[in-house]
Amino acid sequence: MSIPSITKHPVLAILLMFAANSSWTEESTPWILAKYDLNGDEKITQAEVSQKKQLLFSRMDANQDGDITFEEYQTTDQNRRAALLKARFSKLDDNHDGQVSEKEYAAFMGMFNSFDSNGDGTLSEAEVGLQTDTEAQITRCLLWFCLRTDLD
Repeated sequence: MSIPSITKHPVLAILLMFAANSSWTEESTPWILAKYDLNGDEKITQAEVSQKKQLLFSRMDANQDGDITFEEYQTTDQNRRAALLKARFSKLDDNHDGQVSEKEYAAFMGMFNSFDSNGDGTLSEAEVGLQTDTEAQITRCLLWFCLRTDLD
């Protein structure tokens, strides 16, 4: 029996990440229910995961011909990245004036320092992993740090 590739199954990766995390509770991860619980019953079913996958495929298939070309995939990825950058910038821009001041950026660096437990100016996977105790810390981690874990 082969183990499915995590990179080919992002929903599986999310679910495995939380199953392995001892702090997994409904209270600490409402965003996963909001994203995958399509009928609002506070449960994620296989049917809901399948529906979500179909919806994502449909969004990528711009011409709705049942196939995704490289161009469609690339456009979807570029749009997703642009949205992430805009969201990150918006988080930095506390007063929402369209500019990030030195004070606003320094506030972000204070958050960085809260993750950098050994003070070396870099974030290791272990340091980010230590910060998953509260919803606020999980949210900050998801918004700011996109670390890839090699699960092989």
